[in-house]
Amino acid sequence: MSDDRPHSGDHVGALDGLRGLAALWVFVSHVQILSGLRQLPLLSWGDSAVDLFMMISGFLMAHHYLGRAQAEPWREPRTWVAFWLRRLFRIAPAYYLLLAVALAAGAWLGHDRDLIGAQFPWTLTRADRYTDHSLANVLAHVTFVFGALPRYGFSTPLPDWSIGLEMQFYLVMPFLMLALGRRFWWPRALLVTAASALLAFGLRGYCAHFDMPSFLPMKLGVFLIGMFIAYGVARRDLRAPMLLVALVVALALAVRRDHTTFTLAGLSAGFAVLVGGAWLPGVSALHRAFMPIRRALASPLGHWMGETAYSLYLVHLLVLLPVAAWLAGFEDYLQLKSSLRFALAGAITLAITLAISTLIHFWIERPGIALGKRIVHRLRRPARPPEVVPVPAAELPVGQRKAA
Repeated sequence: MSDDRPHSGDHVGALDGLRGLAALWVFVSHVQILSGLRQLPLLSWGDSAVDLFMMISGFLMAHHYLGRAQAEPWREPRTWVAFWLRRLFRIAPAYYLLLAVALAAGAWLGHDRDLIGAQFPWTLTRADRYTDHSLANVLAHVTFVFGALPRYGFSTPLPDWSIGLEMQFYLVMPFLMLALGRRFWWPRALLVTAASALLAFGLRGYCAHFDMPSFLPMKLGVFLIGMFIAYGVARRDLRAPMLLVALVVALALAVRRDHTTFTLAGLSAGFAVLVGGAWLPGVSALHRAFMPIRRALASPLGHWMGETAYSLYLVHLLVLLPVAAWLAGFEDYLQLKSSLRFALAGAITLAITLAISTLIHFWIERPGIALGKRIVHRLRRPARPPEVVPVPAAELPVGQRKAA
């Protein structure tokens, strides 16, 4: 499928492949760690890949909301319920399956992690992440509240801290859209940005207790970047939205000057050019240069990468840990150059993970999405008026028989 325009209707083709690349970026960063390859710039920045996921999510949620505003008015609670149900049935089926696997295999995976850490001590992480099978931990994850709780935000073998973050964003998304309004009015957007920054600043003591940034105030600005760009694309003018994007990045830099915030600036600019560069003054030539990239990302391969990205993201550690531990048991493997260990562990894990991810997508994700759509459709269907059964004239009172 070619994608000459930044977006076509309700679907943004280039973002399929971009989601797939973000999932592969996370995958590569974890392979780098678990194969003992010393951290390399960009390659090991899986946290920036998760920022890219959030930016894509913010863009797509606002893009779809804006596109469906006529059919699904924002101010109606039934629109919120429909949105939440669609997102729940998109996220929950595969997540619940893999959460059950991760908890059941937690002790085994923890043992594998210890074997890897024995060979590469600089990669060691919290051991109790693999052994907490408490009812509180299970309930926190089943209800998706774990991301807001420091004790449970990073307490399973899955990389699910970002899933809890995503669900928090979905919860507040309708209210963000109400606050921003139908059209991009920069004073409103500025107030939302300021409120987001003040919330993060006010809760900084609480946020400091999290191992990973799984609490929404810590990352709301990244979602807002995607939302602002979606508004700019919808109105075909990204000038005001990009000023707000620059403000969000500047606020992040003021708080934390490390690779994540500097990479966030680059990701924001590149994302804006990719999806809406035609409406950014001064970058039209760069926008045209991105055309082959957009076409590649929207190709059948890119589409498949996007379709399986969520499952790949969730399942890859469940495969990588046993593979990396098994390889670490061979002296010949340990004697290899770190780059060769990285390539071998990555190739074996990727082949298995892609196969499993494809099966999960077709057997779990798609049926779950379809079920969610059916439920939303039934909730929207107007109630049928009660059927009126005519009464035979002979059964009517005498005074009404003539009229009948």
